[in-house]
Amino acid sequence: MFGGMLLVRADILYWAGCMASYRVKESAKATVRVLRALGVEFTMLGEEEGCCGSVLLRTGQREAAKKIARENVRRISRRNVEVVVTSCAGCFRTFREYPEIIGNIPFETLHISQLIEDVLSECGVELGGEVRLKVTYHDPCHLGRHLGIYEAPRRVIKAIPGVTLVEMAKSRDEAYCCGAGGGVRSALTDLSLAIAAERLKQAISVGVDVLVTACPFCVKNLRDAADRYGLDVRVLDLPELVWEALRGVTSGP
Repeated sequence: MFGGMLLVRADILYWAGCMASYRVKESAKATVRVLRALGVEFTMLGEEEGCCGSVLLRTGQREAAKKIARENVRRISRRNVEVVVTSCAGCFRTFREYPEIIGNIPFETLHISQLIEDVLSECGVELGGEVRLKVTYHDPCHLGRHLGIYEAPRRVIKAIPGVTLVEMAKSRDEAYCCGAGGGVRSALTDLSLAIAAERLKQAISVGVDVLVTACPFCVKNLRDAADRYGLDVRVLDLPELVWEALRGVTSGP
């Protein structure tokens, strides 16, 4: 769409994360496509990429998490990058915590919503053709309540021509959890999916076509709940929605 024109030149590494690499691959694919379409130069670790250590940190295994964090920083530092960007809210929060557990790190960490917002504002890019959709946004716990990032994803959504953003009654710092976090999906699957179903019903109640979020864990749990309970609403990760706009897809009525 942009003819290969380089809009943003920076030493950026895209960290896909475990969930997007293995369970929600469409999220990782959409993120790569969006970065390329926007002219953002980036590299990846590929097979060198491991776990960010989030699960270890959340379950109190701090020393094991420190070991993984040091190894990740070592591998990333060899690439001489200035920015690590991830579309996973859990990875994003974990990288933001690295300085607390291992000391200063030689790169900045951004969520994909922040990077896209920066490209749109600094380069004057428009997000493709009109995508006629009514959407609502689910705030991931790691991105929202834990790090206070509420507006960047919403500004990206609002920048898409034809998209109408409608808020659920419970949003931002009052948003329901999707049910996947804190090990609930692993230990209490039925409870996890029931929580996700309640969130989906909240989205359906405001009459939207799509529930957008910014975390592959949320995407996975919400989609699984929609399938189990027969709830008629699409669930998209933010990069998937942006990619639909960039390639001019019209998915609405």
